[in-house]
Amino acid sequence: MQLSFLHIFAISALILVVSCSFTAAQEFESFSDLTFVTEDYPPFNYVDNGALTGLMVDIVTAITRKAGDGISRDSITVLPWSTAYQKALNEPGVVIFSIGKTPEREELFSWVGPVVSSDIALFSSRSRNISITDMSELASYTVGTVTDDLAYEYVVNAGVPKDAIITGDDPYSLIQYLDDGTIDLFAYDKIAADYHIRNATGKSGFYAISGSVGSFPIYVGFSRGTPDNLIQKFSDAFMELKNPPIEGGMSECDQILSTWLLDEALLKMEYLTEGYYPYTFLEEGVPKGISVDVLQQMFSRLNIDVPDDHFVFGTWEDVYQQTLHQNGSAIIVMARSPERENLFRWAGPIDKTSNQIFCLRETADTLKEITPSEMKIGAVIDDIAASDLVNANVTDIVYFQDAREIINALKSGLIDGWAYAAMPARQLILEYAADPASIVPVHTLKTYDYYFAFSPDTPAPLVAAFQDMFDIIRTEKDNSGVSMYERILYRYIEPSYSESTVTEEEVITLVNQTVSDLATDAEGTIKNINAGLSPYRDANRPDLYVFVYDTSVNMVAHADNIRMVGINYHNKTDVAGKPFRDLILKGARANGSGWEDYIYSSPAESGLFWKTTRYQIGTGSDGKEYIVCCGMYRERPE
Repeated sequence: MQLSFLHIFAISALILVVSCSFTAAQEFESFSDLTFVTEDYPPFNYVDNGALTGLMVDIVTAITRKAGDGISRDSITVLPWSTAYQKALNEPGVVIFSIGKTPEREELFSWVGPVVSSDIALFSSRSRNISITDMSELASYTVGTVTDDLAYEYVVNAGVPKDAIITGDDPYSLIQYLDDGTIDLFAYDKIAADYHIRNATGKSGFYAISGSVGSFPIYVGFSRGTPDNLIQKFSDAFMELKNPPIEGGMSECDQILSTWLLDEALLKMEYLTEGYYPYTFLEEGVPKGISVDVLQQMFSRLNIDVPDDHFVFGTWEDVYQQTLHQNGSAIIVMARSPERENLFRWAGPIDKTSNQIFCLRETADTLKEITPSEMKIGAVIDDIAASDLVNANVTDIVYFQDAREIINALKSGLIDGWAYAAMPARQLILEYAADPASIVPVHTLKTYDYYFAFSPDTPAPLVAAFQDMFDIIRTEKDNSGVSMYERILYRYIEPSYSESTVTEEEVITLVNQTVSDLATDAEGTIKNINAGLSPYRDANRPDLYVFVYDTSVNMVAHADNIRMVGINYHNKTDVAGKPFRDLILKGARANGSGWEDYIYSSPAESGLFWKTTRYQIGTGSDGKEYIVCCGMYRERPE
């Protein structure tokens, strides 16, 4: 029988389909046959020192191992998001992550997840003072998003006309658009945006968060043409990863999440300390102190409740060794020294204090006349003061488990002195010495900054997120004009004098120059101050910087703390209640220039300090009056 053209065509098409199906099945028999693609989207997936890492990278590779078909990190390709997205849309056998699932994308991929959720924030220049409280307000602004990013769909759904949305290939192009005024708002995942903004500007919090367009679940997406059996295999392994072990405890998935997400990590972490007043101590069984209060403030901001039993008090040696060897633990106050630098991961500094050698008052005059190397000195095992003694060539060191043993040994004459940090030592002497006045300091060793110290395998992005949160607590002012860090310190310690080298002459010179620069180019000068550029901030001495108010006490520029820009400080005070900003404005209007004293924290040193600020009023090239300020942290009087 003679076949018609249509029969021939149909048979040929059938052969082609069968052939293509056979080829596809042959090509995609295991996970290693698939193409895994992602983007630079920290902390979910990103390249660190040439190696791919991140929360979703850990999840995806763990799933494939659980399925018995493991892939390596090296086999995952990092591409610009739009390139990765288009590849997954148009090619079979492509696995894309981290990808948000939306109704618009529902039929475009096969989905496994959700793994975690994230928020899309709206970033703006702090000088604009934009606040979005209702999505309908977005229509009044030009919004920027990354091409093909989920944020684009959210912004469109919020009512922003498509011609008012500017897209770019990557977050850095959008940050540039935000900086030069091409866009009013940049919509992007909050956590990833913080990372990119810090890289682009050198400052965490450089842009204000003006609102949010919602949260979204993060999935792994499989392109069309990927065999169903491989997708099912991946999905089944993911469910296994989420199942907690029969003997109890966290699932493998939760372990990974708690490694990368700050709120999850803080909920599960153990906070270790020996008891180190005023940083950590127990009051009627309740943890208290500077470090504890800082952590509690973090918990509050993240809307998590960490039980008190997560704060573990023990001997210093036990605390030190446990944090060295146990993942998910942190010493919540520890001196940072060269010997310890690579043993832990650090966030801070919280405060600083000096190590001193204490002795009995009756021997003080004699011991002051000799060096520590000639003394027999007690120290706690692994304590930083013990390292100071070794570095001071002290050979007769007697090691003890805790301070109470040392105080008893000192009183009984077994040792000449006791080396320990000054403030914690005074509290221990009050607690354990029968006659606290009989023990006095005779020598000062070194001064150290004290930090939060995390176990060495804590992921760097998790520590960076902790540091960012600590920096917010340290620099962001509340409704009364005080940072929570300043408020916490003031509960426990007195303001101190600074070791700053900034001089009165340098301060006056910088104020005069800034007044002159504003008169020549107000807009450019304000922009350069907020960028922290020289001469408005000294990179080598960050406590030498300028800040500028208008005549309504609005902060219009700040070379060190961008978070303060755009806020009105009328009737706001220092931590002791002094309305120094209003007094600066009053003095500037009355006298043109002058000095004002108050209590403040320093970008160059941890702690709370006495500060004095030079101010001068001037007129900018825009015709507006500005009060230019530059402070110096006061040295201890002679």
